[in-house]
Amino acid sequence: MNRSPEHAGRALLIAALTLAVQNGIVMAFAVLYLPLVTEFQASRAEVATVQSVVLLLGGFAGPLVGWAFDRLGPRRLHQYAAVLAALAFLLASRVHSLSALVVTYGLIGGLMLAALGGQTNMVVAALWYPQARGRAIALVDLGTGFGAFCVIPLGQALVTAIGWRATLIVWAALLLVIVVPLNAFQHVPPRRDAAVMGSQDVPARWTVGAAIRSAPFWWLALMQFSGSCAFPVMNTHMVAYAIGQGIAPETAATALGAVSLVSLGGRFATGWLSDRIGRPLTLTVAYGSAAVAIACLFLLARGGWPFWLVLYVGFYGMAQRATGIIGSARSADVFAGSSFGAIYGWMALAVGPGQALGAWVGGQIFDVTGSYLPAFGFAVAALVTGVLAIWRVREPHPRYVIT
Repeated sequence: MNRSPEHAGRALLIAALTLAVQNGIVMAFAVLYLPLVTEFQASRAEVATVQSVVLLLGGFAGPLVGWAFDRLGPRRLHQYAAVLAALAFLLASRVHSLSALVVTYGLIGGLMLAALGGQTNMVVAALWYPQARGRAIALVDLGTGFGAFCVIPLGQALVTAIGWRATLIVWAALLLVIVVPLNAFQHVPPRRDAAVMGSQDVPARWTVGAAIRSAPFWWLALMQFSGSCAFPVMNTHMVAYAIGQGIAPETAATALGAVSLVSLGGRFATGWLSDRIGRPLTLTVAYGSAAVAIACLFLLARGGWPFWLVLYVGFYGMAQRATGIIGSARSADVFAGSSFGAIYGWMALAVGPGQALGAWVGGQIFDVTGSYLPAFGFAVAALVTGVLAIWRVREPHPRYVIT
């Protein structure tokens, strides 16, 4: 698939492990959530603001992260970001107000976690494997599922045993011990080699300005925004919802982690299918699976049968991360070229607001109604919107591409 298989394989492995640590930490906020509500005597919506800031920066930092990626490369960018994120978590472990936690954990930590996230690592995959990007991106994205499966139950055990403050110190240690030394070996192919390997693409055709003025850019942004709204509703609030239905906290946290374990197969299937049957149909299947999973949570509330939670894990896990895999692959289908990193960075602006809105809406709806079920309905509506948007993406005729 490329001219340096050993280097390419190592780059994908490093990217996947970096994502494992990054996404594990992001997802593990779910086990910090209720302890933080108790610690700061705040509403659930107020505490969810911390995670909303992290998720918001995951999108809003896109252009800045893309700019830094182009100038520093993945090695230095990831090492610097990991050190600064560790410092942010150490500071967060010492705060005594919710506003200070928003600044340290949410603002500083969120910005650094954005630099370690899917945007940069999926660009690495796209540069090494431009002719099989669906599968390459999916393989890297397996790291997010593996990390969540390992870190979420670990986080619940740590919070129960030593408290949320000490748990943040453990997160800082993971970044310093794993991410920093690992990324000393990360790099991307020389630009001339990437151009040869991606000869099926049309390099250097698209500029950032031309992309932003095109209809595919905005349909893809809408798809990313909609999917980013839907999944954080579930990821942030599912543990609290399950506990409210009588599920033990450790069981609920394990279920959330198991979602990511199931998603290991789902992610690879998503990438493989998207290369075979197309991105729109694959996203339709994935989002349909997520909607079925949400229906299982509705049934859990009605009957309290724990097996509904098992079904939720299966169906939801198969859909987890479909937005990122298909969105980045479809974006590369349309906008591949020398400016793709920057273009994708601007498109990522849609992700942060969607994730922040989803995380916040779940808590706000619960505070107003006393139930998470309307929030789950909101998630289903967002999934439908995302499916409609991906089907509207068309690749423009070359004559409409501004060079």
